[in-house]
Amino acid sequence: MFALNGYEATTVSQIARAAGFSPNLVTRYFGGKEGLFLAAMETRLNLDSTLPGPVDGLGWRLADRIVDRWERQGDADPLLALLRSVASRPAALGEFLEKEATAPLTEALVSWGFSEHQAVDTANAIQSFIVGTVVTRRMLHTGAVAAATGPQLRGWLADVLQRLVDEGATADSPRLPHQQRSSAEAGHQPPTDPAPEEPCS
Repeated sequence: MFALNGYEATTVSQIARAAGFSPNLVTRYFGGKEGLFLAAMETRLNLDSTLPGPVDGLGWRLADRIVDRWERQGDADPLLALLRSVASRPAALGEFLEKEATAPLTEALVSWGFSEHQAVDTANAIQSFIVGTVVTRRMLHTGAVAAATGPQLRGWLADVLQRLVDEGATADSPRLPHQQRSSAEAGHQPPTDPAPEEPCS
């Protein structure tokens, strides 16, 4: 129900009625709606089984993983619940994406020879693209992305994701604000006040 309606629109009574148990059990075992929500959101993307392999095939591996997950879990996907609840629980989605997507993807890109800033920029670009695709196809249900068949979507996702990877590998400078190095790290010392002149004797 969280995946269908989001956090705010879902009540403990609705969940209990749909599951056929007393609302008091939610409080007893989970401490309330928030505890139940966090327990229900315990999910993993399991990129460990997707990332191994040559970097020039990463786009296809990610596309296969994404579409397979959508086809297998449908509207019961906990990721949809996190997206629909982002207005009231933004930290939950941010922590999930960082732990399950951005961090492992960044680590894998570094292992393929990306510099740190290339890996972070590319991982964030991939994450943002995938989240946007999920919202367009599975929440807005509009446009060509929503209308595409499974094979069409796989091919399009694979192509765009691989281009993000390939272009990220050639970036010669950080592109995200949080990736900018300090002056000292870049080899430039910040300006300092001139040393006071010694008094003449």
